[in-house]
Amino acid sequence: MKPTVGVLAKFIIKPGMGDEFMKFVNEGLLVVGRQPVTTLWIGFRITDTKYGAFAAFATEADREALLAAGGPRLAPKYGYIFAEPLSFEKVDIVASRIVAS
Repeated sequence: MKPTVGVLAKFIIKPGMGDEFMKFVNEGLLVVGRQPVTTLWIGFRITDTKYGAFAAFATEADREALLAAGGPRLAPKYGYIFAEPLSFEKVDIVASRIVAS
């Protein structure tokens, strides 16, 4: 199915917390792995303290299912690593190209 909606997450962490952030991301990836409705999930680093993640879904219900189980649910456990409140923005996908590997 072609993705129609997504979530763009933004994370600003405290200096020196990169290893702890990777634990957060890897735990989040395990949650994503248990959600068969996620079309695409990418975690990325912008700088040493600025990170992000993007997930795409075929339906609004699929997006809500991951938001109910994913990053927003894990955030309190890892709250000590974040320098600013987390941002989870819902987006509409207007164009996409996903190449199967």
